[in-house]
Amino acid sequence: MGTDARDDRRSRRVLRQMDRAARRSTRRAARGPRLTSRAVGALALLGVVAGGAHAAGVDVPGVGSLWAPRAYVEVEGRTIAVPRPEPAGGRLRPEVAVTTSGQHAFLHVAADGTPVGYDPCRPVRYVVQSAGEPVGVRDLVHEAAAVVAGATGLDLVFAGETDEVPAVDRALIQPDRYGDGWAPVLVGWADEESVVELAGQVAGVGGSAAVPGSDGSGTWLAAGRVVLDAPDVTAMLGQPDGRARVRAILVHELAHVVGLDHVDDQGELMHPTTSARVDLGPGDLQGLALVGRAACE
Repeated sequence: MGTDARDDRRSRRVLRQMDRAARRSTRRAARGPRLTSRAVGALALLGVVAGGAHAAGVDVPGVGSLWAPRAYVEVEGRTIAVPRPEPAGGRLRPEVAVTTSGQHAFLHVAADGTPVGYDPCRPVRYVVQSAGEPVGVRDLVHEAAAVVAGATGLDLVFAGETDEVPAVDRALIQPDRYGDGWAPVLVGWADEESVVELAGQVAGVGGSAAVPGSDGSGTWLAAGRVVLDAPDVTAMLGQPDGRARVRAILVHELAHVVGLDHVDDQGELMHPTTSARVDLGPGDLQGLALVGRAACE
């Protein structure tokens, strides 16, 4: 058997193994009272393997150097190169000081115990699905993004509207819609019939994929999604405290996107039942400040 064939088989085996590991690590919270949330990972990323662009059987459009070490992901049956980030000159915003303490948890943790987060040296773009968006909620989306940006030191940037429809297995790279990089964070709207994760008393879901750096080393978050139950949001907006509650749910789900998990303390916004409070608690603030300190790629 030739070297190229062996390399190809080895790459496919690694992809299958990492796919199984990624699916096992996805965390889902149990159902609870109204306004509960689920933390989910966007796991259309099927695997990753490090290698060079000359590896056998790899379709890598747009690679600049055939000998530059790259990492590859398998998306919809095609193996493609992990996007290379644009050059960066350092953090876009200063680190946020940790001034509070309380219960917090992380969805993804590196081998050294540090939380996995978004690259703080590049903007975290987010788009909003225009179809099905409840009337009067857009400004709450932007307010929630500003809250999370302020608590993490990340630069959350609105990148416009999208026609992307929320899906259980979201494609992390969508060149026809968003270009060759990781897809932006999607804020979308659905109901429990179109997104089964919203079944029962779950008002929203949120999460991101943990992806490798372009050379296969390090791990960052990318291609997050927030999906809210549009009928529930519409009903809440008609209540006296509805706008504050919807804003709290958006902050909660965006906190999942940037890396926070649920906690048992009802004094924190990251408790699965988000109706307990409408602003960030001390543990939430501590956790968000820590996930915002991820290294630059």
